[in-house]
Amino acid sequence: MIRFYKTPWFTRLWYPDLVWSIQSQNSIYLTFDDGPIPKVTEWILDELKKVNARATFFCIGKNLEANTVIGKRIIEEGHQIGNHTYSHLNGWKTTTSNYLEDVRLGEEVIREQGVDSTLFRPPYGRIKRGQIKRFSKKLIMWSHLSWDFDSNLNVEKSISKLKCAKPGSILVFHDSERAFENLKLILPEILAHFQSKGFKFEAIS
Repeated sequence: MIRFYKTPWFTRLWYPDLVWSIQSQNSIYLTFDDGPIPKVTEWILDELKKVNARATFFCIGKNLEANTVIGKRIIEEGHQIGNHTYSHLNGWKTTTSNYLEDVRLGEEVIREQGVDSTLFRPPYGRIKRGQIKRFSKKLIMWSHLSWDFDSNLNVEKSISKLKCAKPGSILVFHDSERAFENLKLILPEILAHFQSKGFKFEAIS
């Protein structure tokens, strides 16, 4: 299996209107998909707080609905929340009407948290061009993928590849039970590395 830790240049060419990185002099953008999940998301928030880092959490609507207290903590601690659909649909396998309805449901849950988010990330990074055309929100992709959800991951290789990120890079992690064991090894290393280099960790706005 080929793992692309850094998004290939040709993928960016296929979808030039999506956000793959952010212009910045000294900031790295950490993002977390699929939560919030008890214990996992709370551990991440604790780790971020240790280094005064800000991040962006792309929440699945039904998970946010079930864990509103964690959602409130994400907001109160200065992080951003983005929409990751209500039920984690694969855009390639879903009709546009059904996909947009699921996005709308996810957006409703976020609004119930008192947040009017402008950010969306398609689950699996899979979205049809026809679906993209129907969006007014920022579609946030990534420059670097940790693969933390892969039980066969070479953790040291993941850490090494992520350390190659440059200012403006968007890194993807997952606040899910499936990713948690790898994440506990990867995230502290990444936070320590970039903090030692003088980088800031900013939320996407």
